[in-house]
Amino acid sequence: MAKTFGMLAWIGGSVLGGLLMTRLTTARALWIFGVLQAVAILSFAGLAEVGKEFGILALAVAAENFTAGMGNAAYITYMASLTNKRFTATQYALFSSLMGVPRVLAAAPTGFMARELGWTGYFLFCAVAAVPGLLLLVKVAPWGSARACDEVPPASASS
Repeated sequence: MAKTFGMLAWIGGSVLGGLLMTRLTTARALWIFGVLQAVAILSFAGLAEVGKEFGILALAVAAENFTAGMGNAAYITYMASLTNKRFTATQYALFSSLMGVPRVLAAAPTGFMARELGWTGYFLFCAVAAVPGLLLLVKVAPWGSARACDEVPPASASS
């Protein structure tokens, strides 16, 4: 389910996210896609409540992967906006590597959390865990303003 159906949903979300990025500012896309990702996680809490139900599993996997693809499009755009043109490859490699650190650090504790909270509680926690990242957007990408993340930064010799 996750390998084929999930991958197709992720590709679809990436394509739609990329298309929407042409209409939205980077800041707004980060907000919208971030909220959608948090809401999509709740579909797994619903699945945990219903039990083994293939249709709901398909919906949960599709929703999570689709919104992850959309979020990835916005995040890549944001990271690219932070790089200096002279050092784009190095800086982008560093930023994209840092993106994986939380996933690695959280891998072991999440198993214990799922055991203690149960699947429903665990997925509710995961949805709420998106809030700090969304609150960070208030500082780095406010909703209503044109920010530096929507402009190409000037090349500087000091970078």
